[in-house]
Amino acid sequence: MKVLIAAVADHAWVENGCLSLCRAFDSITVDKFPYAIPRMSVALRLLINRLEAGEHKLNISLTDADGQKLMNSEMKINFQLPEGAVPEASFSFVLNGQNVSFQKPGDYVVNIVIDGRVEATVPLYVRQTKGSSNLDIPDRI
Repeated sequence: MKVLIAAVADHAWVENGCLSLCRAFDSITVDKFPYAIPRMSVALRLLINRLEAGEHKLNISLTDADGQKLMNSEMKINFQLPEGAVPEASFSFVLNGQNVSFQKPGDYVVNIVIDGRVEATVPLYVRQTKGSSNLDIPDRI
């Protein structure tokens, strides 16, 4: 199993097996805390070979430096490859969060865990600035 894409974005979705991302990012800068981001997606695309077909446990979580989970999703997934000579296939998933609240600035991380093993991590840096921020949340899609 190989992680092809692991990203945090304003919005992500899967349609007919295709993963779409809108405005991927790895940092948020705001002027005051607590801060709730109106919408945030975690996008994941995996490459599975024939030997890995079948049921697996997937966990996607967003945690702070103290290990507290701000977002968490656990699911069982069943990978089935198409018939024929295709040796591997890709599968896409999205975890959408609304009003995810950050109590303080810091280093956060999205963990992608499959069958108890960390397959990918995505950093998310949340910073505080005085005055205007470099991320204009109200205009985000």
